Amino acid sequence: MIFYALSTGGKRKVSNKKKSHPVSQQREMTLARQQISVAAQYHSGPIPDPSTLERYDKILPGAAERILRMAEEQSAHRRDIEKYVIKSKSRDSLLGIIAGFLIAMGTIASGTYVASHGHVWSGTILGSAGLVGLVGVFIYGTRSSRKEREGKQ
Repeated sequence: MIFYALSTGGKRKVSNKKKSHPVSQQREMTLARQQISVAAQYHSGPIPDPSTLERYDKILPGAAERILRMAEEQSAHRRDIEKYVIKSKSRDSLLGIIAGFLIAMGTIASGTYVASHGHVWSGTILGSAGLVGLVGVFIYGTRSSRKEREGKQ
């Protein structure tokens, strides 16, 4: 096997451990000169970079316009879905508040009715349970809203 090295004078020194064939010497020199080049390109998002859009347009005229229109339609669709979700959550929240209020008022009214008909302890417990439930839901909702606001900040 032959080893090549550059000396400080710019001349090659040859060290022979074993004499090898000239063809294998040439092959070893060719292998030593090979370079490997790797290029990578990364893209993220609905719209390709301008050079890619231009190539699409060369292959199929009008393709770039179709790709841009598709991205715009997808964006509008996503915004519509987000609006729907926000409206639904607001409606569900309001309905939950109304239902909770009606249940609490029903238990308070039931407690008052029971207490007025001679069962004072039962009526007091029932009315207190409705009142405690109403206050508990109010405190829980206030804490949840505060945590959500802090999380957004």
